[in-house]
Amino acid sequence: MTSPIFRKNLVWVAKQTQADPHAFTSIGRMPDPRILWIGCSDNPHPSLEIAPFETEGCLVHRNLGNQISAQDSSLLATLAYAVETLRVERIVVCGHYGCQCLRNVLRDKAQGVADYWTSPIRTLFKQHRRHLDEIISEDAQVQTLCELNVRTQVRNLAEHPLVEARLAVGSLKIDGAMWSARDGLLRDPGIAVGRTPRPARKAANAVAIEVKDRTDLQVER
Repeated sequence: MTSPIFRKNLVWVAKQTQADPHAFTSIGRMPDPRILWIGCSDNPHPSLEIAPFETEGCLVHRNLGNQISAQDSSLLATLAYAVETLRVERIVVCGHYGCQCLRNVLRDKAQGVADYWTSPIRTLFKQHRRHLDEIISEDAQVQTLCELNVRTQVRNLAEHPLVEARLAVGSLKIDGAMWSARDGLLRDPGIAVGRTPRPARKAANAVAIEVKDRTDLQVER
């Protein structure tokens, strides 16, 4: 075990067991996940540290820019497993302020093969270019684009057939979230998806996307 990866793991295990001798034996007694967390690969902080889910259990999927793409077989496999097999009760799509991937999109910086993956974000940027150009600070532009991206991905997820069926009967909810490394807090970008309270509507239209209308997306304080 000469690799620093293994050495650091030993140090981490020692710290965990010193704080709690049963830290790892208790993991085997955790319940099946009731939450699916979709985050960004560019965020170095573990999702389970951002929002601990010891009692609910959490299944985590990450990709660059927390994208919901019909071409991502890894995401689709995780989604099917979470929704059909585990029957999770909630899905969280979490972006993070200061995302370098989205900053590169804003700067129109070439990212090689990653440019193919981030093309939907580039399209989103072009759609909101006029509004973003009115924001003077680049950091504020990135934060706004991050929020717009999470909102878009929540909508994309709600339209997936597996998710749409569960939403229609009220057995699943979706939350959008933004995380800030400045203070560690999660923030609400203003979108959540759940079942409409109107029983008379057809099942195909029984999903209500609740968006908090705002004339401008507020920058984190």
